[in-house]
Amino acid sequence: MRWTLHAVLIPVALFLLAGSALGIDQTYYDATNSIIDRANPVGTKWHELYPNYCIAPFTITDWKDNGDGILSPCDTIVMQGPDLTESCEHVVEVTYTLELTPLQDPIVDTWWDFTEHSEGLDPLENPVCSFWVEIHPDFGITWHIDYWEDNGSGRLDSCDVVVDDTGLSFHVEGVHTDIVTEPTSGCPIQPSTWSTIKDLFR
Repeated sequence: MRWTLHAVLIPVALFLLAGSALGIDQTYYDATNSIIDRANPVGTKWHELYPNYCIAPFTITDWKDNGDGILSPCDTIVMQGPDLTESCEHVVEVTYTLELTPLQDPIVDTWWDFTEHSEGLDPLENPVCSFWVEIHPDFGITWHIDYWEDNGSGRLDSCDVVVDDTGLSFHVEGVHTDIVTEPTSGCPIQPSTWSTIKDLFR
């Protein structure tokens, strides 16, 4: 399946970069080879994309939900690092990461985080006209998907090819959940009201 679609859109300052511009200490984590079940994030494994590339493994060991029942902005998590120390972190954003290999330079992988779609569509079902920000190796570069060659699955996933609006082509190695966090003092985590109510129905 092949899709071609063009749109003119001037990207505005993206919220994912705002914290960095303000000097806030944000960390970008990529779920290890997976799109996680956001309703059950405890125990999920992650590696750090930024500011320290490919430090792993990290594990979510505790989670305070904001009340919507899924891992989302304004939640609090406890993240256990490779040295088994734990940090309390405020979730700033939950999005998708693309792990890509440039076909023009297959030696170096690149990682992009989804930021917006010009038509408000799901980027995994309709990646054309979606915008992404590069997290590694060149943090902050904005990419726009102009063309998508599907592998037949009907969704953006491994073994697809995407092309940006300058004509650069990328092989999709994987699509994963990504979270952006910043330090918080909200630990130890106390159970949220939603967590207590949810336990009654298990």
